Amino acid sequence: MLVARISAHWTARNLDGQEPDRLAAALAQLGITEPATESLRHAFIRPNWRYRLVYRATTVILACATAHREHAESGAVDLEPLVQASSLACADISRAHWMRGTVPLDRRHRVKAVRAHARRVINRIQWAETSLDADPAANLPAHARRWLTIADRYMECRIGALLDDVEWSAPRRT
Repeated sequence: MLVARISAHWTARNLDGQEPDRLAAALAQLGITEPATESLRHAFIRPNWRYRLVYRATTVILACATAHREHAESGAVDLEPLVQASSLACADISRAHWMRGTVPLDRRHRVKAVRAHARRVINRIQWAETSLDADPAANLPAHARRWLTIADRYMECRIGALLDDVEWSAPRRT
């Protein structure tokens, strides 16, 4: 656990802040009308180890905008940068329960529920990425909106409800 936290700090130190207009331009290009919240933009501009998932989610949104622009210009799309950014963000989703620090470690049943939800969210993201090849123009904005929802809810400390389209269930007790 200590090694994971040290690597999280190391990775966060290597994250570069981005300019705030870049995220707004990417959302406008994808046709997403809801603006990014101020706290989300702050986490994008000044990445911190606690908000690393938000930074990764916004880089996935930027990759979605780049892929959408490439598809509109040439008809072909390279999804490899999007998949790489998404895999890094999915790894942070699986560690969200201790990165955010909202679930006490002595509440094992709550940690299990959050971990189960994180696995369902990751499965939903991976399932959605398989549909990007079929129709990128229609599926890239929905994929970016999904990542925007994850980032917003993480900033609101709602790590047990990152997405609505995955069912919430309590873990089985043995």
